[in-house]
Amino acid sequence: MTEGEKRGRIGGKSANPYHEDRKYHEPTVCPRCHLVYRNGRWQNETTRDRQADQPVNRSPCPACRRETDQLPAGLLFLAGAYLSQHREEIRSIAKNQAASAASHRPLQRIMWIDEKDGAIEIATTSSHLALRIGKAIESACKGSLTIKHADDAALVRVYWQRDR
Repeated sequence: MTEGEKRGRIGGKSANPYHEDRKYHEPTVCPRCHLVYRNGRWQNETTRDRQADQPVNRSPCPACRRETDQLPAGLLFLAGAYLSQHREEIRSIAKNQAASAASHRPLQRIMWIDEKDGAIEIATTSSHLALRIGKAIESACKGSLTIKHADDAALVRVYWQRDR
């Protein structure tokens, strides 16, 4: 980073259509996945966090809105002869990475895993999760990893391939 350069956007509208530029009334519960908006963020709720006499608002979380709209933030494409021989192992890596990410950031999740013509497409609610899964597969299985960011940074495409 150079002198005076700032990371991220400061002020202004985000290009991300699911960016939360408002605060919800607390607590707000997502009726689909049951995450709770508390202390300024969406989180898993434990029963001890809930106060029985406190009124609850309902609104879908950004991840559930993405899933309903079928508009992923990350797409991961897996291909190659190695994939056909190690399909279950690679799917397990993806699911384990998603579970690990969701334990700290519950809005990061896999939307779908689609298999066709010997390839796998994994869609995620977060570009960070697509990158995390791709890098984990590359680390465990080697191969070639290519990352392509959209111009408006609303979508990242990650390509992994290994032929032998």
